Amino acid sequence: MRRLVSWVTILLVALCASTATIAIVDATTAAAQSPDRLVLAFYYTWFDENSWGPGRVPDLPVAPYVSRDRGVMGRHIDQAKGAGIDAFVVSWYGPRVENNQTETNFRAMLDEAAARGFRLALDVEVVSPFFGGPGDVQAALQTLLATHAQHPAYLKVGGKPVIFFWRQQRFDIGTWGAIRAAVDGGHNSLWIEEGVDVSPLSVFDGHHLYKVIWNPPTDLSYTANKFARFVRSAAANLGAPKVYVATAMPGWDDRKLGRGDSFGIGREGGAVYERSWQAAIGSAPDWIIITSFNEWPEGTYIEPSQAYGNRYLELTAKWAGAFKSATLPAPQAAAAQAAPPPVIKPTAAPPTPTPRPSPWRLRITRPFNPASGAREQWGGAIDLNEP
Repeated sequence: MRRLVSWVTILLVALCASTATIAIVDATTAAAQSPDRLVLAFYYTWFDENSWGPGRVPDLPVAPYVSRDRGVMGRHIDQAKGAGIDAFVVSWYGPRVENNQTETNFRAMLDEAAARGFRLALDVEVVSPFFGGPGDVQAALQTLLATHAQHPAYLKVGGKPVIFFWRQQRFDIGTWGAIRAAVDGGHNSLWIEEGVDVSPLSVFDGHHLYKVIWNPPTDLSYTANKFARFVRSAAANLGAPKVYVATAMPGWDDRKLGRGDSFGIGREGGAVYERSWQAAIGSAPDWIIITSFNEWPEGTYIEPSQAYGNRYLELTAKWAGAFKSATLPAPQAAAAQAAPPPVIKPTAAPPTPTPRPSPWRLRITRPFNPASGAREQWGGAIDLNEP
């Protein structure tokens, strides 16, 4: 259980020891409402032989890989465990097997996780090209709970399977209420929604932001504490506990994706990542989620890379340990400053992404896979960037 007095003491000491600004949220609304202090990380299983190259990603893994390789899955799990990460939250397009490596690779990864004492949860991509409407999402969730959630490696908190959602804004709250009633009316699983609007908490059990680095940048501590207050206030108003998941991320660089609003945030030798951890811990969250372990096209990876080596796994181990032990170390990165980092804009038009033979993260603005039939449904490309 969280000890609020300890948190207040730690935060006051940190304010004196660091130049970073950490706001302390109101004690009556900040108490965490989950018994487990988890560190999670978003993970992606769609990389193949065509994923790598200087025109596609801002950096490269130490050794480029394909996600279907079980050896790669095992290595990533071992690296995450060594860095204090409790579970991966894995992007999922639904239970369809054909042309959907997010399903086939997740099945294999569950077994690799079980063999290593690690856990996995799913991040349901509500805008998946395989979801034609609410009925498809409802059926997918029923399948998830009947199959994947029964696996011993699936993440459960208090005996309840954890499910994250991306772009649940596709449907209104009334539609989600009907889906929840049909799939899990007794709230025997934990559904974590995403975005800047917390009103879906009337149906969902928790809230997170996928991204906390925007253009123009905002103060990380302000953002983390603001959403902590929103979630705690919603919990009080609804008379039900709600899970607040704070976000840490090392930077952002999507300038190779061909987006009109692409930008880059320099990592400052790890200082941006450390400030985001300070802000997350300072908001007294239930859990912290890292964006991301291996989202390479958007430049948010902490996986070992050719440019940074193991730097971000080492920082993750330090801050995950601090979060779990209720201590707050001062940042070590030489460039740590309270001011937001500069935004790096493209100097030339970025290349147009080449359509891929398998589904790709729909956060990327590009036409959907024609083989899925989603082009006609959605009318071509859609922009799914954060507001």
